[in-house]
Amino acid sequence: HQQPQDSEEDGSETQERRLRRKPVAVKVLHPNIAHSVERDLTFMKRAAALLDTLPFDNIKCLSLSRAVANFETIMDRQVDLRIESENLIRFRSNFYTKNENDKRKTVELAFPKPVPGFVSTNVLVEDLIANDNLCNEHDEDAAASLWNTTTTTNDATTTTTTTPISAFLSDTTPQGMQTRKELAGPLLSAFLKMIFGDNFVHCDLHPGNVYVQTTTNTTEHGEMEKRHVIYFLDAGIAASLSPQSQRNLRDLFKAVVFNDGETAGRLMVERARYETCTQKIGGVDAFAKGMSEIVSEFHNRRNNNTGLTLGAVKIGSLLARVLDLCRVHGVEIDPSMVSIVISTVVLEGLGRSLEPDLNLIDFAIPFILGRSGTGGGQF
Repeated sequence: HQQPQDSEEDGSETQERRLRRKPVAVKVLHPNIAHSVERDLTFMKRAAALLDTLPFDNIKCLSLSRAVANFETIMDRQVDLRIESENLIRFRSNFYTKNENDKRKTVELAFPKPVPGFVSTNVLVEDLIANDNLCNEHDEDAAASLWNTTTTTNDATTTTTTTPISAFLSDTTPQGMQTRKELAGPLLSAFLKMIFGDNFVHCDLHPGNVYVQTTTNTTEHGEMEKRHVIYFLDAGIAASLSPQSQRNLRDLFKAVVFNDGETAGRLMVERARYETCTQKIGGVDAFAKGMSEIVSEFHNRRNNNTGLTLGAVKIGSLLARVLDLCRVHGVEIDPSMVSIVISTVVLEGLGRSLEPDLNLIDFAIPFILGRSGTGGGQF
């Protein structure tokens, strides 16, 4: 492109020139991907519609047509990068202060910012949150300038580095273990906030999509202060639960805390759009008993000294077993719940690797009891 001209009146730079001086990430869709996705979805919808005509309760409880419709929504959003841009903006709004001029974050968590004017169906330009492994190995100085920056003033030196969160998992030094503990808490709180506070959940949070930016301030006297900001990337896949499903999930967490799975089970049957428990003698009691057994098992796994820690309790496994119980007893499952369960399994595993002794209850109670609030990133 032709180099843009500066304004003669005020000498200000144009947006294009400022953009050229700022490292950005450019995401481009593969050619013809939309056509391929549409073709595959058409086949899936026809197969689901055919299976739905079969007179089997277990198939009806799977809500195959709803599941395919939910999957179709997810995939349609994946092939339109404007949706990912909107998701990023919404996540940033959920985790940042309302005053856009206030650069202070209310939590140690962030999302890349889409560049206004450079977003389309097929292309998304956003802030670059870099990975050292992506650097040009033949240009170390240029690479370092992107991922590691150092500024010096009269009385302090500030160094900023960005690394994937997986790099911290192998650091078993005392300082490394302390850093891992510091990262695990905000990671878990952020996910709980997405589920119970915002009802807008990032569903692709594998370690490759989680980065940590570390800013180290060193004074002239050698005093050092570090600040970590966790970045969530690739926000194309996001899910929200129906009000009933969100209430069921909150009640399930409460049941684990208070060891009352039976009540949670009965409420799930009452709220289900479709269920066969009430059509069978003792069906509701059987489902409630199954819930009670699952919840009691997980509740009793708590460590006597530290309580319900990530190392003692696997919430992702709990949710998976509950979904299976729903299938067996004919209680319809919200298709969006599957995405939440998968995300929980992945992020919980990451949190457990960082800090297995992190007490789940300390972080979960404000959310499941409705004390956390929903705005401004307040946990």
